Parts: sequence; structure tokens; C-alpha cells
Amino acid sequence: MEARRVLAGMSAEMRAAGSGEICARIEGMAEWAGAGTVGFYAAQALEPNLGALLKGAGKRFCFPRVVGDTLGFHRCESMEVLRPGAWKILEPHPERCPVAPVEEIDLVFVPGLAFTRTGGRLGRGGGFYDRFLSGLRPGAVKAGVCFHAQWVAELPMEAHDHEVDVVVTEKDVFRCG
Repeated sequence: MEARRVLAGMSAEMRAAGSGEICARIEGMAEWAGAGTVGFYAAQALEPNLGALLKGAGKRFCFPRVVGDTLGFHRCESMEVLRPGAWKILEPHPERCPVAPVEEIDLVFVPGLAFTRTGGRLGRGGGFYDRFLSGLRPGAVKAGVCFHAQWVAELPMEAHDHEVDVVVTEKDVFRCG
């Protein structure tokens, strides 16, 4: 896939600078300002890192954890309570991080390999986020996060695929749909 090649070709400095720009754009979003509970992700090496946002005053943060084929979110005070999970991705420690009821999540950041301007998303193939997003309450905002180089004109979408409402890159905030 072209997106994997593009990401691998970005230097660590480019990813860090892009991540900083993405965080600045998120801080300017009305959805960020109005969110009480925010679903994050622990960035893998090639993904935009949103860790700088964790200082957000008055917000509750939660991170995803995989159990079987289910993705659930757990409240976490800091990233220090995350540990490698089943897919070697940092996840909340279940004994130290209580489950965050899905109906409490106002805004969830969704990583992906590629996005379209209409909100189409290519994940990593497990369908975890698609299953999770289908259970979000109406009004909860699904925000895709990627580097601008991960934009594609179109993606094959299936009935179970869930689009995002907005996509944030280092260059802009795109409202979808």
C-alpha cells in the first residue's frame, strides 16, 4: 500500500513536526473545546502522536484496549499506566484504568493508514475501530488523524466500514460528508 511507503519515508523529525501541527489544529477545534471525555490512541512509530494534548484542562482521557475482537476504552490519568497489549500497542492497564462507558465519549481520535476527504478510512485490517465506532452515541465526533501525505482520492468501502466526521492533518481540518 502506498500509504505505508509514504509513512516509512517520513523522517522522525517530519513526523514530530507534523504531530505538533496536528495538535495545534485540534486545540483550535470547537469539538475539542466542547468535549468532556476524549478517546485517544497510543501512537505507533509512524502515526501522528497526540500526546501533547493530554494536558487539556478539564478533560477526561481514555485509551483503547483490545480484548478478543472487541475494542473498548479505559479512563487513564496518564500514559504511564499504558503497557504493551495483544498487538504490541500500548494499552491501559485494566486494573488501574476503569472502563469508560462508550456513551460518555464526546470525541474520539481514530488513526488510520489512509483517509479520503469524504471521511473514508483504511485501518490496519482488524476491524476493531469499525466495530467500536458503530456503538458510539449520536453526536459523538469521530476524528480521523493522519499526515497530509496519507490522503487518497478514494478507498474501497464496505458496509461495515465507518466513516469519520472530520480529518485532521498538519495542514488543515477537513469536515467530511
